[in-house]
Amino acid sequence: MLSRKELTRLFIPVLIEQILAATIGIVNTMMVSGISMAAISAVSIIDSINNVVMNLFTSFATGGTVVIAQRIGSRAMGEADETASQSMTVCVLTALMSGLAVFAFGSPIIELLFSDAEAEIKTYALTYIRYSGLSYPFLAAYSMAAGILRASGNTRAPMRASLISNIVNVCIGAFCIYILGLGVAGAGLALLLSRVVSALLLALVVLRPEVGTAGIKKVSLKVSKAILIPVLGIGIPACIDGLIFNGGKLGIQSLITSLGTVSIAANSIANSVNTLTCIPGSAMQIVAITVVGQAVGSGLYGKDLRKVIVSLNVYAVVMITIMVAVALPVLPWVVDLYKPLAEVKVLAISVLRLSLILMPVFWPFSFVLSACIRSTGDSSFVTLTSMGSMWFVRFLGAWISVKYTSWGIMGVWVFWCMDWVVRSIFNVIRAKVSPYINKVRANASDGPIEAEG
Repeated sequence: MLSRKELTRLFIPVLIEQILAATIGIVNTMMVSGISMAAISAVSIIDSINNVVMNLFTSFATGGTVVIAQRIGSRAMGEADETASQSMTVCVLTALMSGLAVFAFGSPIIELLFSDAEAEIKTYALTYIRYSGLSYPFLAAYSMAAGILRASGNTRAPMRASLISNIVNVCIGAFCIYILGLGVAGAGLALLLSRVVSALLLALVVLRPEVGTAGIKKVSLKVSKAILIPVLGIGIPACIDGLIFNGGKLGIQSLITSLGTVSIAANSIANSVNTLTCIPGSAMQIVAITVVGQAVGSGLYGKDLRKVIVSLNVYAVVMITIMVAVALPVLPWVVDLYKPLAEVKVLAISVLRLSLILMPVFWPFSFVLSACIRSTGDSSFVTLTSMGSMWFVRFLGAWISVKYTSWGIMGVWVFWCMDWVVRSIFNVIRAKVSPYINKVRANASDGPIEAEG
């Protein structure tokens, strides 16, 4: 079990990386909002599409990270290196195909999903989705490389790469938008170049790994079934989970589009601020994959493993509570930074107050705990819970709110928060009874992934 000092050494770089990513996301949203409300709405709806498509390859990174962490925990470094190489190949090739599809079919995708959007929004959206598609392979390479390094306990290299790429993103974005007047195209170009930079920086690290850490010793397009099956055993349920989750969010975004530009902009601002507030939880979610994965790989089960999982979630609850306590009093000033219209500001603040009140308890037990459960190998449970909660609570509730009530975006966010509550209940129960956690194994080398019972 990791000491508090070792956990802090893992957590701090990931926290900084998440702060950078969220802060830059907010800065980008602010820069785009300076163009027009149509521009910020366009970026928002394309981000919802991006989240669905990117899940196809980032799920391989999740599966690869868990398995690599387990291999390292069981001291099987050769298998860890092979897993890293195979996962990178599959991840990047999947991203390349996804990017080409989005670039070629961006216009019909936008028309299919957001036919009710204004013409100006659709024009901006098409520009942004094409730059996004071009960036997918580089994002995939970065995500997988970062996963390899985190599984080895190296969280500093991804942090440094994130810092540099985010500086590139802001500088190029500001130059293209404010100096060259490229508008949304400038934001897209900055996104693309920043992801190229981050991928190249981490490639230099994983291709020349330090002693005792996993890396890519050889690059090969030939895949091994024996190596990939454990990755796919976690990655495919993670992919389904992500598709369900982000597909539901995309469906909800489509519903919000029918409410008009004001609701789209308010939802975008609320999402942006929400992301900033739960940064510590997002960081702990990433760290949990390494910590729990290595614990399982080393043969830690039962009461000892549950103690690790409880500690990770308690830390997340405490940190998010602090963030919320700071954020709630200054919400009006934070929202003003986006230069919203008066009606947009009122809507954004209303939904943010609702979500921030419920976030400290229910967000960690929805997402940090699910990351812990998945890292034990219990990926199917997380997927089934996500499927049921997303579609029968969050999406169905949003659909009823938009179609049959006058609640508008507030109704959407009520059921958004109810989704957190339902996930939390199921995850807590599963953590107590899971055979993956309760299992006692005499010999950890028997394999950390398959569960008994």
